[in-house]
Amino acid sequence: MIQKLWFISLILLGLTACSEEFEVSTYHVDDDQQEIETLTQDLKDNQNLSEAAAVFFDHQLVVSLQVQQMSKFKKEKIKKSIEKKVKSSFPDHDVFVSSDLKITWELKKIIDEQPMDDKKLKKDLKKVKDLAGEET
Repeated sequence: MIQKLWFISLILLGLTACSEEFEVSTYHVDDDQQEIETLTQDLKDNQNLSEAAAVFFDHQLVVSLQVQQMSKFKKEKIKKSIEKKVKSSFPDHDVFVSSDLKITWELKKIIDEQPMDDKKLKKDLKKVKDLAGEET
């Protein structure tokens, strides 16, 4: 009896976790809602994501993804798939996609601050890209 309850509760927990809509945080310097919507739809089409953050600036697009717990083993494959889709949706942008948590933190910091100074934003995005190259 206890095993049946345990099994049922695990199934319900799994269904609840899979059905949640994840959050996509974005910041677009030019506030182009069409580009934001296109990116949001590209990301939400993938069922394996739990969170995403993106910053558009001067034909650059920096995207950070967080993969759901049950999909961690396919994280690199998911990242490459999304990178390919985003690059095809934004051919005129220099697209950078990462699945690193520290990149997500830094992008969310930029999104929260929403810097109006182009030099500061450019410097912050360069710092984010440099962080991706570091080994932990």
